[in-house]
Amino acid sequence: MAELNRQWLLRRRPEGVVGVEDFEYREASLPTPQDGEVLVRSLYFGYDASQRIWITEHGGYMPPVGIGEPMRTMGIGQVVASRHPSYAEGDLVTGFLSWQDYVVARVDGPMPLQILPKADYPLTWNLGVLGVGGLTAYFAVTDVLKVQPTDTVVISAATGATGSIAGDICKAMGVKRVIGLAGGPEKCRWITEKAHYDAAVDYKSPDFVARLRELCPDGVDAYFDNVGGDMLDTLFDLMAPRGRVVICGAMSSGYTTPDVPGPKKYMNICTKMLQVQGILLFFYRDRLQAGIETLARWIAEGKIHVEEQIVEGFEHAPRLLPLPFSGKDPGKLILKVADPS
Repeated sequence: MAELNRQWLLRRRPEGVVGVEDFEYREASLPTPQDGEVLVRSLYFGYDASQRIWITEHGGYMPPVGIGEPMRTMGIGQVVASRHPSYAEGDLVTGFLSWQDYVVARVDGPMPLQILPKADYPLTWNLGVLGVGGLTAYFAVTDVLKVQPTDTVVISAATGATGSIAGDICKAMGVKRVIGLAGGPEKCRWITEKAHYDAAVDYKSPDFVARLRELCPDGVDAYFDNVGGDMLDTLFDLMAPRGRVVICGAMSSGYTTPDVPGPKKYMNICTKMLQVQGILLFFYRDRLQAGIETLARWIAEGKIHVEEQIVEGFEHAPRLLPLPFSGKDPGKLILKVADPS
């Protein structure tokens, strides 16, 4: 093992868009695991919009990252020392890590450290399509929206790590019409050519709402919301009676605070008798393996397209954090830190 542990620490709580200046590079000695703990060497860090809210004062749905602490991330690593009977040196694991080479990782909590089985697919898939993004999409579509073949489904942020997989899942389940919302003609083209969507609508276009109405003449049966804000209000107006909405995110807010304004079209929930429900993967911790197995089967059958954007180099960790809000490339954004030994 190396003698030094590189770290990126939270220097201050950002106001507005998070930047490199909000973090501080430091080198520390290697931590030592205590009884019941494991020491993990970081291999890959995943990037998600929800990380922004973890560095607010309130932290959102998790305790906030403290000033002077390494930035929290979902990651993949390798056990280099274990004082826990369920983990052995050399195990490849995934779970909550942080921006440092070596982490004393949690083996309990809402998302326990999971040992990864040997598999014939890329290790990084455990952060994306078979990780938080893919599993959130899976349970949102199957358990919350409960899509049917006759449905018209609309998904916002459709090129993201969650939205792109959600469209594939709908098509794998036989949904007749899946429409993705994205910004710009290139992303809209990617949605239909790569992610199996039936149609795409550019929300930046001046005829955005008219085009969406044209594609959904009988209304939207199921809406997968990753954006919130004005987009959610637009879809509330377009929902069919007894339509279903899953609230997965509110990227339009920038996640600078957990206090996100509610929809202006709130009363449509009543007048159209809509079902609106949130999704948080913590509530599915006992069903994760079943979801992974189904997603893996659909990938093998060619029903799910996997797209990753992998950047290499520990030094880039802070630079990548704003990208989910600034029009990154489609798919899952991942930082490679090291190769497994």
